[in-house]
Amino acid sequence: MAALPIERRIRWAGILIAAGLVVQLITFIWFGPLPFMAFILVSCPLVAIGILIYLYSLVATQSSGVEGQHTSRTTDI
Repeated sequence: MAALPIERRIRWAGILIAAGLVVQLITFIWFGPLPFMAFILVSCPLVAIGILIYLYSLVATQSSGVEGQHTSRTTDI
């Protein structure tokens, strides 16, 4: 069964965030300028892109799929 677009985006977001966290953990082992540069230039953008993809997947909607899903309920008092 094929995954929904939101599931694919959330999966990619999770992979990017996990990869960024792994790079952060690796850079915390060593001291010096090179691990700091890897932290700033590799891991922080990976985590940031993962977060942005996750947030985008939450707010992105398809116009054709959303219109038919809403039903109105009325309550009589």
